Amino acid sequence: MRRLLVILMITSVIIQPACSRDKEEGPPLEEENEDFRFMDNFDNFNEEVWTKESHAPGWVNQELQAYRPANVSVGVDDGKTVLILTAERQGDQIYSGRVNSQGKFNFKYGRIEASIKLPKTGNGLWPAFWMMGDNGKNWPACGEIDILEMGERTGIKNGTTETYFNTAIHYGTDVASHRQEYYGAEFAYSLQDGAYHTYALDWSENTLTVSIDGIAFRSFDIGPLSGRHEYFQDPCFVLLNLAVGGAFPDIHDPSELTALKDGESAHMYIDWVKVY
Repeated sequence: MRRLLVILMITSVIIQPACSRDKEEGPPLEEENEDFRFMDNFDNFNEEVWTKESHAPGWVNQELQAYRPANVSVGVDDGKTVLILTAERQGDQIYSGRVNSQGKFNFKYGRIEASIKLPKTGNGLWPAFWMMGDNGKNWPACGEIDILEMGERTGIKNGTTETYFNTAIHYGTDVASHRQEYYGAEFAYSLQDGAYHTYALDWSENTLTVSIDGIAFRSFDIGPLSGRHEYFQDPCFVLLNLAVGGAFPDIHDPSELTALKDGESAHMYIDWVKVY
């Protein structure tokens, strides 16, 4: 049976809500495995690790959807159990799913990977796999690491939504002094081809490196001389969501959506999340 595996360590954007504690946390140890600090294969929805979020439309980033727990589920895809985030539209009412591990599971340094099958983002869908500091600080002082984002306006403009990929880091003492290092580029092949792809972050004291299917995509300098070192030295919690519209795709009216027409739904499937 596929199980959640956790080894606890002895030592331990965009406006978002405050982050929480600054020590590493995780659910009780079920089975020791020298390769992983954490692994969730989504045999079920583990409430000791994940929280389903609820938010009204426009809560952040001018997004069109309401987040609600009903749009987060565990099911079967390609013969394996997966976490499913479902975006759906009923007229101009749009709903979707978002989960986070804040205050339940976090980690500092190492490697995190997720195996994800993305929907075709077209004009309007915005899937994301990312992290924020679990340290009690408000955004952006808590630090934000965007490992995976797709659906940005550049890909829409260029007609390359299936290959245009984004990653970024956000930081600063407060909203007024928010800074970001943002990178978007065409990937070598479609990441919306109906297959699962592996998105990873390697995190050390001085560097953040994002990779896709084992191919390095972008590295960020967070060393002592970078001017952002202190924002990425606390344990981070994990977030997964499927947004609809907003500032990122530059779509602010349901009539502009081509990826989610009335009566349609779209899905983001997560096969597993691992932390080494």
